[in-house]
Amino acid sequence: MLFADDAALTSHTEDGLQQLISRLAHTCREFGLTISLKKTNIMAQGADSPPNAAVDGYDLEVVENFTYLVSTISSSLSIDTEINSRIAKAVAVMARLNKRVWNNPSLTEKTKLRVYQACVLSTLLY
Repeated sequence: MLFADDAALTSHTEDGLQQLISRLAHTCREFGLTISLKKTNIMAQGADSPPNAAVDGYDLEVVENFTYLVSTISSSLSIDTEINSRIAKAVAVMARLNKRVWNNPSLTEKTKLRVYQACVLSTLLY
């Protein structure tokens, strides 16, 4: 799966993952592309132990959580990290709108509700 300049490789086995990574690295070299090894991470979901994978002898970092395009994926298969992140962002939006919207007597309840739906709910449900 390709995302802009990123790629997500999925495999059911550690050997399969290593084969995919090796093929990706080979193909990148063939096309004159480079893989940023310091930015390349691996994650296992629902596995007994973290996987090991390497690109040209460089061991890739294993991470517990990964954030991409505002969403957080967790190795524990729990959505708690994602939910907490969205709530924190919505709270920050609410706080930023406190003076200009919520405490503004010139705005009607209907306008405040629309701002809430547009800014806060969209942050929660993105």
